[in-house]
Amino acid sequence: MDDQEQRDLQQLMPLLDRAEQWRAMTGENRGEWRVQERSSLAGDDAKSDPYQVSHAAWHALTVAVDHLSCLRSSLSQQMSRENTELSITVHIYAPSTLLRGAFENAARAVWLLGPGSRAERIRRRLAMQAGEVRNSARLWALMGRQPPRSKEDRIKQLAELLAAADARLSAEEAGKAVRKVPDYAEIVRDAGARTSVGADLAEVIWKGCSALAHGDMYGTLSMLALETIERRQNTVLTQVTASISGLYSTTMATTTLIERGFELYKQRGTRYL
Repeated sequence: MDDQEQRDLQQLMPLLDRAEQWRAMTGENRGEWRVQERSSLAGDDAKSDPYQVSHAAWHALTVAVDHLSCLRSSLSQQMSRENTELSITVHIYAPSTLLRGAFENAARAVWLLGPGSRAERIRRRLAMQAGEVRNSARLWALMGRQPPRSKEDRIKQLAELLAAADARLSAEEAGKAVRKVPDYAEIVRDAGARTSVGADLAEVIWKGCSALAHGDMYGTLSMLALETIERRQNTVLTQVTASISGLYSTTMATTTLIERGFELYKQRGTRYL
């Protein structure tokens, strides 16, 4: 480990300690999730009920924090000090799987809460729900069972909610809008653009972590530390190890998104004068 990696490692654990503060917010019944009457989120929730905007955003933040807290636990159990240096055993691939879960859920919260327009926040919430309806219907079908309500009825309800929330939309336009389910590339780019992370870097981090979680070779070659051991004609034998600097920078970006998600939640959930 070189000097830069040692410095990054020294900063990594204090950065992850923030996960414990957030875990107390999301894991204990302290009422942090409640929105105040006459706040923006209270208005959003009234018009999107029973698919409240605030519930979806808080759930996304809870999932993000849980993944980050798990990463912290896995690293802190491996940590030791040798003289003035910090030593830690880092798994090569698993941390990126945890960071991916934290990053994309934090991005989803920022994406939901970021727009200044109530109509847009509600549209995003209901479109996200439409995606869940489709996935749920597929799951019921695979199990050979019938859901309590059909996919068509559930999508129709979402379209009606959106039409009622946004008078500018006809019933047909509302139906098309809720069916426009965003993919995660769109979500992370939107969220990244609303923070210091930026849209391009947000997508790079998300795609890189996803590639490592899926075991894709391009993720290994682009996101991890590589050392050439031997060359055999057109083949290079390489030792792969975890990148401490990459782990630190990805964790930094993830905590930036989580923090922004909580800031937006508080801002939208506070009563306006």
